[in-house]
Amino acid sequence: MDTQKAPALDELDLAIVHALQIQPRVPWVRMGEVLEVDAVTVARRWERMVRAGVAWVDGYLSPGHDEGVYAQVEIDMNGRLSEDSIGQLARDPQVLSLKQTSGGRDLLAIVAAADLDGLARLSGERMSQLPGVRAVRSHVITAAPFEGASWRLRSLTRQQRAALAVERPALPDEPLRPLDRRIALALGTDGRMPLTDLAESVGASAATVRRRLRVLTGTGRLSLRCALARPLTGFPVSVVYFGSVPAQHLDETVSALRTLHGLRMCSITAGAHNLMLDIWLPALSEVHTTEALLNSRLAHLDLRITERAVVLRTVKHVGRILDRRGHSVGSAPLNYWDAA
Repeated sequence: MDTQKAPALDELDLAIVHALQIQPRVPWVRMGEVLEVDAVTVARRWERMVRAGVAWVDGYLSPGHDEGVYAQVEIDMNGRLSEDSIGQLARDPQVLSLKQTSGGRDLLAIVAAADLDGLARLSGERMSQLPGVRAVRSHVITAAPFEGASWRLRSLTRQQRAALAVERPALPDEPLRPLDRRIALALGTDGRMPLTDLAESVGASAATVRRRLRVLTGTGRLSLRCALARPLTGFPVSVVYFGSVPAQHLDETVSALRTLHGLRMCSITAGAHNLMLDIWLPALSEVHTTEALLNSRLAHLDLRITERAVVLRTVKHVGRILDRRGHSVGSAPLNYWDAA
């Protein structure tokens, strides 16, 4: 992937990304109709962004809807970060995301395992034994009511958004199948992989894969996300807020947080903090004003922000390995179910 020269994005590029955030696998012909642009132009623009690593679509099993165990893991390296260890963590298929942060930890990861014992082995054995690692602290995620696949740019008109919206019928939940996991793994490398290629990759018919995609997306078990390199979103600063709220107020707190435009992920955890918020901001100067806003708006629910950490570098973002500019340079999709 060529990430040496990132293209300057114009209004059409951002409109394409916004359209793919709404419907990640929309046919180019349909997108062209909505944007009033030739489909060939739309496809060419998208391929240019993908080659430069500034935008991509991928798929993953959603924390909170999956059958695995997820956790936010703090990793301390006494400030002496080993690039070899960071690289191993980024390539680990049980690591969904990895960030270098300020504050009381050097790295913050989101990881997954088949069960609590698998999580103990991942954090207590494999991660803690990496060169340079001094301490590992896990916060088990009990729910993930909001995650980044719901975040949107503001490039399309209301009419365009409505034209791209898809009504997803309510479908009964059911256990994940081995085929479903293979589909998620394949889409982790390319969320817009053509159906025939996807079917060949997972060893099933196109009709079966189409049907399973409908079920997985309809039940929320599979997230398809169009991502844009964070420096290009208008929100170049990422901050993780650690907070606590009485358990009886968690649902109401989450509902109130949904109106916060920069919110990228909300994790409810079992640990010293029961709420972890990943929020994107337009400037460092808004780190404390956003905290003040949260404390003020949710004071009646007894929310307390107890710590905040600025993300210095995002190493891996939902299975996508990033360079220091936040551009995609590869993928290592989530695959905890095949972990030893």
